[in-house]
Amino acid sequence: MTQSRFLQALVWGTALIILLGAALLAGRATSDTAPAARPAPARDGELARCRAAGEAALADPGCRRAWDTARARFFGPAPEGRP
Repeated sequence: MTQSRFLQALVWGTALIILLGAALLAGRATSDTAPAARPAPARDGELARCRAAGEAALADPGCRRAWDTARARFFGPAPEGRP
């Protein structure tokens, strides 16, 4: 076997090993992933009512309070000087 044939076989063998390793890692990663996220149910009945109200909820003070409460629950309290 000439030196070029040996080099060619070495390159192909290395490529095959890398591809097999990548396939094994990809297969392992897909089995460890979490299930698809489902939309979470509304924690508050007021939020559900506002969601169903559509554009009318924009003028509803109860919806604005519910949104402010939910926003504070998610992001934390608003910094001083910000609404």
